[in-house]
Amino acid sequence: MTNEAQIEELFKFIYPLAIRAGEILFEGYQNAGKSVALKCNEFHNVVTDYDNEIEEFLMSSILAKYPDHKFIGEEDTHKNNNITKELADAPTWIIDPIDGTSNFIKQIPHVSVSIGLAINKQIVLGIVNNPAQKKLYTAKLGQGAFCNGEAIHVSDCEHLNAANVAYEVCLLHAPKIRNKHIKRIYFIGSQARRLLGYSAVVDSLCMVAAGNLDAFHIEDMYPWDCGAGYLLIREAGGVVTHPYGGPFEIMRPDLICAGTEALRKQIENLIRKADLAESVGSDDVNE
Repeated sequence: MTNEAQIEELFKFIYPLAIRAGEILFEGYQNAGKSVALKCNEFHNVVTDYDNEIEEFLMSSILAKYPDHKFIGEEDTHKNNNITKELADAPTWIIDPIDGTSNFIKQIPHVSVSIGLAINKQIVLGIVNNPAQKKLYTAKLGQGAFCNGEAIHVSDCEHLNAANVAYEVCLLHAPKIRNKHIKRIYFIGSQARRLLGYSAVVDSLCMVAAGNLDAFHIEDMYPWDCGAGYLLIREAGGVVTHPYGGPFEIMRPDLICAGTEALRKQIENLIRKADLAESVGSDDVNE
């Protein structure tokens, strides 16, 4: 078991690094002429020099202090044996250097550095720095969730027709999963008070933790999108499950998160109906 003293030591170590990573992000955010490249020659898959700089900074700094620690990260700039594709018992940092890169490029303030830490395959620490909004989210296992040092809590909304729900609509660019997401957007959006899309998984998770959003559903994303945000929501009193109601798994981070189980269950029921539907456009969308 991981003890509180170990978590506290690692939190005190990573906290100033998260602050510095946010400063690098904000420098790039303000630079309207930043260089942008495509990953894998995909028009929707963008990266900047700042993504690589932040990840390299964080990994190098961590390894200088803890050479045996492992990493799961989006850019994998630090090519060595510390990069892993599996969650191990060893301390493993789950890093997204810039979540919301498209927003970052266009100076849309839903953009952040996300740092999660897993020990013994359990997320024990999370820090999210959104310098464009001047928000720093922190969570330690069993010790609550905070934004700028103030305790945060999820909303108490129990009914979808009173809920603001976020959905990662940018997934529509992927042909193999496009139809699934169109159907789910249709079913959930027809019942929610508002269906919102920020093109920023980490920021959306933080907004659920802080009660700004009532729920969020994502699928087909990656561990670095959810490592810190998952813990923030749980520590803020929220629920996080697989979209079909099973346990959340960080290495396959498909999820529904919500402030209440009642709301989460309504979204799950609509996802199940959407997945059975051959097409959308009918009026049969009631939960």
